[in-house]
Amino acid sequence: MGKSEYIIQFGGLPVGLHEFEFEVNEKFFSKIENSEIQSGEIDITAILTKQNHLLQMNFKFEGTVKVDCDRCLKEFDFPIEGEDNLVIKFGNPDESNDEILVIEEGCEEFDVSHYLYEYIILAIPARRVPCELDEEEFVCDFETRDKLDKLTSDTDENGSENSNNPLWDQLNKIKKFNKN
Repeated sequence: MGKSEYIIQFGGLPVGLHEFEFEVNEKFFSKIENSEIQSGEIDITAILTKQNHLLQMNFKFEGTVKVDCDRCLKEFDFPIEGEDNLVIKFGNPDESNDEILVIEEGCEEFDVSHYLYEYIILAIPARRVPCELDEEEFVCDFETRDKLDKLTSDTDENGSENSNNPLWDQLNKIKKFNKN
């Protein structure tokens, strides 16, 4: 694989503030194995504060990612924005923790793609139901919702409850066996 476009070269930079801009899109997400997101358009600005033995990075991002509605499975563009900080110091990489990343002495560049992905994923809420955000702009796919409701329902088409659900037969056998 070629050199990443999400590498920050800080080796030759003077002490002070430096700004970097990144665009995250389908190409970015396709390189991440088992990515929850397949596409999106996100603009990221990274401000690097370089000190003699410490680097501080402030990431600000804004854009949209394509995700599926939790109710009807319809794909939609979910707006995200956020701000995160990363502190990088030099030393033994085994001493890294959640707040401070430790890189080897003498490193002159750093790939931020992993951190960008984490920040984007953390900006997406666990519950994704866009019609709750804006009913006028996004309308759920009621046909799909009805099909899903029928598949997960414990009632048949006449409205009577199914007591002989074949999915539970094996579990009921185990329960009876354990009672004996």
